[in-house]
Amino acid sequence: MDDIKFVFVPSIVNIEGVIVGLGIYSEESLALDKLKRKLSDNWSSGYKEAQLVMWTLNSDDSEAVPLKHMYAQVCPICDERTFWTDVVEMNALCYLPACQAWIEHSDIEEEKVDCGWPPIGFTAQVDSIDDALTSLRNYGAKIRASTLDDSDIFTHRTLLEEYEKSLEKDST
Repeated sequence: MDDIKFVFVPSIVNIEGVIVGLGIYSEESLALDKLKRKLSDNWSSGYKEAQLVMWTLNSDDSEAVPLKHMYAQVCPICDERTFWTDVVEMNALCYLPACQAWIEHSDIEEEKVDCGWPPIGFTAQVDSIDDALTSLRNYGAKIRASTLDDSDIFTHRTLLEEYEKSLEKDST
């Protein structure tokens, strides 16, 4: 126990503003995995905010260090409230398992922002996070428009759910 200098505390906030703690961990990766799993497994539960903070043990500090502070938004691709924007790292990810649209700063070009939608391999490199959101919104609109033109009654959400089921079948 003497080796532990920090603890990591993930939490979520529901629509009513109630904070739900998800445990206390000695490793950042374990706390982050717990937070991501909670968001992925409960994507329709109505959470509006999530955090991962680090506390220093045996310290007089009364403030935790924020490692992640995320807010839920409507995803520009799947149109569900599952797109979590992290204001600490300035990136975003849709936690709907069938969607997983994402935005992050480019690893290759510092001034650029990358975004994409993994199910079909769509990626784009743009100048700002706003441009990335616009790019994903335009792509999402094309997807929704194509499902409206289709004679089938499937919506984009149904198509995403079908894709998610196919992933489950492939993994078994």
